[in-house]
Amino acid sequence: MILIGLPIGFYGYLFPGNINIMVLDLYSTKKYKMLFMILALVVIFESAYCLISLFYLNEIKANSQLFSVIEIGAYSLVLLMGLWMLLENKSGDKVSRKNTFYRGLLSIIIHPQQIPFWIIIGVVINPVLNLGSGWNTLAGFVCFNALGTLLIMTIYMIYGNKLIQYFKVKLNQLNTAIGILYIVLAVFSLGKIIINWLI
Repeated sequence: MILIGLPIGFYGYLFPGNINIMVLDLYSTKKYKMLFMILALVVIFESAYCLISLFYLNEIKANSQLFSVIEIGAYSLVLLMGLWMLLENKSGDKVSRKNTFYRGLLSIIIHPQQIPFWIIIGVVINPVLNLGSGWNTLAGFVCFNALGTLLIMTIYMIYGNKLIQYFKVKLNQLNTAIGILYIVLAVFSLGKIIINWLI
């Protein structure tokens, strides 16, 4: 059953974001050495967030205030990233490429959205996998999750690059579209949290 980590890792990076765009850009500009280092970082940090969140699943679930703070921090970061992407809209290609790299790198390391994601996933899969039963189950799940992450990144690199070339989409146009999605998601999610507090 730990094989379920593969589709979850795939799903986790299915929707376009800063990390996907950075990986796509590094692949399209043939910066393969940097690309491999970035992919290694993605796997390391993804696995660390997954491992820590699932290991402390019950403690985080029990502390609703901590979970709320993590959630607000995650959506605030998403909002800031979206605004950053929109503000650079008129920048040249060189600035856009540089900022795409910085945003991607920042999103790998400081990725608070991972914690709520893994708490929800943990609640859903724990009755089946019993992740607290031992390190073997948890480590196996994390390894398959890493494989799923690498699989979706590979698909983004190869097919995403072909789509961008086919539709002649520029990097700053892609960043603008994702920036708008980020802002809508963040405003909606933060609004929902505030409404729940007020009720």
